[in-house]
Amino acid sequence: MTEVITIANFKGGVSKTTTTVMFAYILSELQNKKVLCVDFDPQANATEILNKTFSEPVKAASNSFINGIRNMNLHIATTKLSKNLDILESNWDLSLFPEVAEDYGKDKQYLVLQALLHNVKSDYDYVLIDTPPTLSVFTNNAILASDYVVMVMQSQQQSYSSSIKFVSYLQQLRKDYKAKFDLLGIIPCLMKNTGAVDKEILKEAKKSLGNAMLINIIYNRERVKRFGKSGISNKDLWDTRTINMYDIVLKELLNRIQERDK
Repeated sequence: MTEVITIANFKGGVSKTTTTVMFAYILSELQNKKVLCVDFDPQANATEILNKTFSEPVKAASNSFINGIRNMNLHIATTKLSKNLDILESNWDLSLFPEVAEDYGKDKQYLVLQALLHNVKSDYDYVLIDTPPTLSVFTNNAILASDYVVMVMQSQQQSYSSSIKFVSYLQQLRKDYKAKFDLLGIIPCLMKNTGAVDKEILKEAKKSLGNAMLINIIYNRERVKRFGKSGISNKDLWDTRTINMYDIVLKELLNRIQERDK
């Protein structure tokens, strides 16, 4: 069974894209799972990082993501980066998606990606969707196409406030569309693991958001910045430690999926 997971938050700069590509890398390259990474952000940061990680794709797409959407055929827009990892690459022409979605009418404009993924997701164990840091037709399409939503929340007041609003928005979207997606969990990202404010915000978030907050934490690591600049690698001790940090968080999320499937 394919699990479709969107990683999102209204707030920008909270490590959504980094988390998406790290999970895609771990699942495909270390856990031997078939993964499709959907870069649904016209800024194309996930595409950039994964293209640096896999400098020579196994098979390039024959068409752009936006043309795949127009033709209702994502197969033509899929690039195979490795044996187990495929990507729908983004670029600035994806910013035309809201205009394309409008052609489906007001009631269906948020369900375009759901329909598109229906025809391809059976090829994968996991589909991971990266979204822009804003409330938009992109975000709504990604959420409504998903089985699960994962939020990334930094230990910063504005990120925490945004997360509270995002939870309420998810509840309303689920009600309006009679959708079946679940909030799988909220990943805490500590900006400074020794910072007093960071600890205060984390404590407040656990109190107000309860079991939605994951136990495991993503800590601020210099190597994560290196991955963003040069691509993900697993060549030395610091690479391994950083990957293991994300792997522990990912395992907690996958355990939650197993429990809910039961």
